[in-house]
Amino acid sequence: MVFGLTACLASLLAGAAGAPPPVLPAETSDVATLPPANPHRFFTIGFRGSFVIFDGDSGKLEGQVPVGGYSNIALSPDNSRIYIAETLWSHGNRGKRMDLLSIYDGTTLNLLKEIDLPGRALVTPKLNDLTLSASGKRAYVYNMQPAASVFWVDLVRQSVGGTAEVPGCALTFPWGESGVSSLCSDGSLAMVTFPDQGAPKVTHTKPFFDAAADPIFDNSVYDGATGTAVFLSYTGRIYTAKLGAEPVIQKPWSINEAAGQKAAGTGTDELAWRPGGVQPIAWHRASDRIFVLMHPGSYWSHHDAGTEIWVLNLKTHALLARYPVRAKPENSVRSIVVSQQAQPQLYLLNPDGGDSVVNADTGEELRKIEYAAGEAAVVANF
Repeated sequence: MVFGLTACLASLLAGAAGAPPPVLPAETSDVATLPPANPHRFFTIGFRGSFVIFDGDSGKLEGQVPVGGYSNIALSPDNSRIYIAETLWSHGNRGKRMDLLSIYDGTTLNLLKEIDLPGRALVTPKLNDLTLSASGKRAYVYNMQPAASVFWVDLVRQSVGGTAEVPGCALTFPWGESGVSSLCSDGSLAMVTFPDQGAPKVTHTKPFFDAAADPIFDNSVYDGATGTAVFLSYTGRIYTAKLGAEPVIQKPWSINEAAGQKAAGTGTDELAWRPGGVQPIAWHRASDRIFVLMHPGSYWSHHDAGTEIWVLNLKTHALLARYPVRAKPENSVRSIVVSQQAQPQLYLLNPDGGDSVVNADTGEELRKIEYAAGEAAVVANF
């Protein structure tokens, strides 16, 4: 500090004794806007701070949206609105709690509206704690304040609609214009139908998975337009479900068996290839390919990052490819997301750094992402 101050004073004295300093140009300010959304735009999700917007074609940061703690994000079908479920306290980490659904313009990132929420679950990044109906007219929020429940928000009137308790269940997987499903601890699927007026209706399927021995990853994927969900279990079993008032759940199949291996079991000393990470599965809907982060490990290693990407056909159950992960510093990835155009890109995230963009058809790394992007991600709707 002393040397810097001395140098500054010497420069001022030299200017006073000699020629006058140059006239600096006047500063101008402007307000930037995002370019139109493209299929390679993606939004990263962290624990706190902001949602960061990236361009997959350059790997560069495009913008940021500041958020409260443990927030969730959803995009309108036309990408014109960004919906964020967030929680704030009047004194930062304490005081009056405020649960909000904040609506941002998808181009200017200006805040358009805040809708007060009756509560929301505060947890690590979950894609399916906040979801939208296929039309984008309703939002569904998972709540645990104080009991497990799901409520819907009318995004046209911008007000909260009805609430349904779902004891022992969690997450929101929308279907149709008035329905949403949740995964339950008894292995069943809860179906909630919310009419515009009146009480909601809640029904359950028979248990179809063992939530104690082989749970399903909460960041499993779904397609709101068709009401189809793809559930991935800790041992690498795939359950495809057609959601609705009377859902149809297909017989599960094993990723390991698709690769010519023995199905992974639940023994803590049983070494096998297993899925893992924060966001371990991505689904390219047009080609019906799923991309799964896999690692060698024993049962209950589902938090471990992926060292390979396995590509499988969702309909035929065939293993199409295995790509080694080349991310640095650990050659591992914790989250994967795929763009939805004809020649898709994979976005690989690792909180320790080394985030990258990969050609989904070849596994070739195309470029690095500008900096450690976050824990999980969503892509623009196309």
